[in-house]
Amino acid sequence: MGERKKDFVWRYQPNLSSDKAKMLTYIQNQDLHPSQDKTAMIMAALTAYYMPLALHSQGSCSRESLELILLDSATAFVNQLKYACTALNVDPARVGNVLCSAFQIPLFFQSAQAESSNADSALELDNLNDFDLNTWNLAGITTDSETFN
Repeated sequence: MGERKKDFVWRYQPNLSSDKAKMLTYIQNQDLHPSQDKTAMIMAALTAYYMPLALHSQGSCSRESLELILLDSATAFVNQLKYACTALNVDPARVGNVLCSAFQIPLFFQSAQAESSNADSALELDNLNDFDLNTWNLAGITTDSETFN
């Protein structure tokens, strides 16, 4: 007998003109991210956002494992933010300032570093069309061997 599976059904129908509908259209458009299908994208986001807390609430992992899973989540968030900064041509130092502020970490950014970062973002933006999602490890967070087709 095969392994039992969790059945999860969700139906969501936002207004077509809403930002949420635009986001879901983006997720469904395989041409925009050919290295991942919609299920993989959704699971990567949910895993990064909820997995550490879900496993903690179940009491099924050691503190050390939970910490590693949380650090994997943080890495996924950072990589997604780096990609978004490149795609949107936003200075990564500004996002870094938000993160440092949220965790009450003193800011160490200097204006020369910010200028260098802007130049790097412009160069990276040129390479955005050849972007390989796997190099950013957005889907690299896993706690099991499940794969999505």
